Amino acid sequence: MYFEEFQIGTEYPLKPIQVSREDIIQFAEQYDPQKIHVDEEFAAEGPFGGLIASGYHTLAVVWSRWVQANVMGDESMGGPGLDTVQWLAPVRPGDTLYTTVTITETRRSNSKPRGIIRFRFEVQNQDGTSVMATEGAALMRLRPA
Repeated sequence: MYFEEFQIGTEYPLKPIQVSREDIIQFAEQYDPQKIHVDEEFAAEGPFGGLIASGYHTLAVVWSRWVQANVMGDESMGGPGLDTVQWLAPVRPGDTLYTTVTITETRRSNSKPRGIIRFRFEVQNQDGTSVMATEGAALMRLRPA
C-alpha cells in the first residue's frame, strides 16, 4: 500500500500464532538464554511458576505475522524504530497470540518525498489477557504521480 492509502483508525487483525514449548526454548537458546526461558525446572520455581517466552520472541513472531500480512508491501521503506514495547503478561507454552495493528497517525515528511505512518500493536492471548503492546513508525512510498 502506498502512504495515501493508510487511514487513521484502520485496524488490521493478524493471523493468530501459537507458541510452543519447543519454539520458546529454541528461540531463547539462540537469542535470550535466560533460565526462565530455557530451564523448565528453574522456571517452575521462579516468579512466573513455569517456562515463559522471551519478550523478544513475542515481538519477533508478531512482527513476522505483520510482514506476512503484506499490508505495507513493497512500498515500505523501513522505519525509524519502535517508540515503546511493553511486555504486559508472560507468554507461556501453548498460548495462542491474537494481534491487532491500528494505524494511529499518518503524515507526509517535510523534508523527503515519503510518508510516515505510525501504528500500535496490541497482542492478547487466548484468554483475552494483554501480553504485549508496542508502538512505532514506518516510512512509506508516495503514490507515483
